[in-house]
Amino acid sequence: MRTHHTRTALVAVAAALTTIAAVTPSHAATTCASNAICLWTERNGGGQLFTWKAGYVDLPPHFRDHTFSFRANRNGAFIDWKGGVKNCRNVRKGDYANDYSGGFGKMIDAVGDTC
Repeated sequence: MRTHHTRTALVAVAAALTTIAAVTPSHAATTCASNAICLWTERNGGGQLFTWKAGYVDLPPHFRDHTFSFRANRNGAFIDWKGGVKNCRNVRKGDYANDYSGGFGKMIDAVGDTC
């Protein structure tokens, strides 16, 4: 009888731990304001945050060529200026990247409404 209660208790504890693990994210969830595009200097929404809402904006120096994650809650465009030539990527509401370091994030210089 004692073995049955011990086994039942162990199963209950295992189930509780599984539930906790399932709802606890491995890292802090990144949030971004409504109708904005948020950029971070580190992967997974870490580091410094820059929030863009509208118009053409040159990024602050520490974000240029160093935007390693983003969340888009509106449409916009990521812009790179190299040798006076504009290179652009459209961004749509719902787009995101937790690791943009291998993509356009290492080139981006500005954000705008359109390409």
